[in-house]
Amino acid sequence: MTTAPPKYSIQEIKDMLLAQVGQVAYRYAPPAGRHFEDKGKYFTLNPGRPDKTVGSFYVQLTGPKAGNWTDHATGEFGDILDLIGLSIGTKDAGVILREARTYLGLRDETDQDRARRAAAVARAKADRERAAAIDAEKRAKRADQALAIWLDAQPKIKGTPVEFYLRDTRGIDLARIGRQPRALRFSPDCYFSDTDPDTGEHTSGKLPAMVALVNDVTGKPVAVHRTYLAQTRGQWHKARLSCPKKVLGDYAGAAINIWSGTGPRGGKPSSLPACPPDTRVFITEGIEDALSAVTLIPHARIIAAISLSNIGGVQLPDNVSKVTLIADLDENDQAQAQLQRAIGLHVAAGRKVHLWQNQHGGKDLNDLLAHIQGEN
Repeated sequence: MTTAPPKYSIQEIKDMLLAQVGQVAYRYAPPAGRHFEDKGKYFTLNPGRPDKTVGSFYVQLTGPKAGNWTDHATGEFGDILDLIGLSIGTKDAGVILREARTYLGLRDETDQDRARRAAAVARAKADRERAAAIDAEKRAKRADQALAIWLDAQPKIKGTPVEFYLRDTRGIDLARIGRQPRALRFSPDCYFSDTDPDTGEHTSGKLPAMVALVNDVTGKPVAVHRTYLAQTRGQWHKARLSCPKKVLGDYAGAAINIWSGTGPRGGKPSSLPACPPDTRVFITEGIEDALSAVTLIPHARIIAAISLSNIGGVQLPDNVSKVTLIADLDENDQAQAQLQRAIGLHVAAGRKVHLWQNQHGGKDLNDLLAHIQGEN
């Protein structure tokens, strides 16, 4: 009598794949270009698009997110089953599962195969649970460190390099706005660590910085954003680092609450987590565009998502029914793909979406602000 092969749930199949995540990653995202592994991530070309440069696409090989893949160039991401679908060019769950079963050899497995597989899955699950606990501790520690940096900074930025940078370099005069965004502070000696991607030269030290608090949808601080500043011939500008803007903490889905606008009949506005029904939120990528928006439309509620990839992923209260995405005018195909994905995510969340891009010369809203001020 022939014994019918056991039926496995989707989660069980995922667990089996994760028990050999390295082999799966290399099978469905083959080594290409200058592929490499770094800090538990496997970098190679995206098998699902005509990717030309290694660096934006990777598969996580270790930790609680093992098997997850991300493409920062397009803003796409997925789990280990999605990786298989990406590789074979389908989003059909049935086709993906059939491919996974074939890869795992589930059609012809013996009792010994099943026992060996179950032991491997149990070990991998225990490893992921331990890694998840460690990761949670690290995330909490980073959030605490981020909040400490913000609390240690000076609350008032009037008369500091932050005010001079915004006013003289970016055309954003806080005096015209009327009040300082509470999320922004000034640190006279903020630690930085920077590595030149071309030479590999590493530098570290302390520089003045504009410090911004990053909150999740509940208002809880989760990260801190720093814009490092330097002075040349009396003019304050972004420091000449390979990356003068850095984030400490996990900001995916979170944002910098730059401006609450005005409340009913011009009164005091509520916080974003307690915003009234049918609220509209303006979402920019960076702080400077957000402050430019405050200058031009001070009645509006404005947040900065920090990165283009996060504009669509920002978590918003249920009372937010409309969003206006203030995006750079970037013709790059990857940037356009990320922007369309962001629009789709907000539409899928049930929000009406408007898109604003600078059609008046320049790349972003800050360029428009400079243009308007130049005419006056």
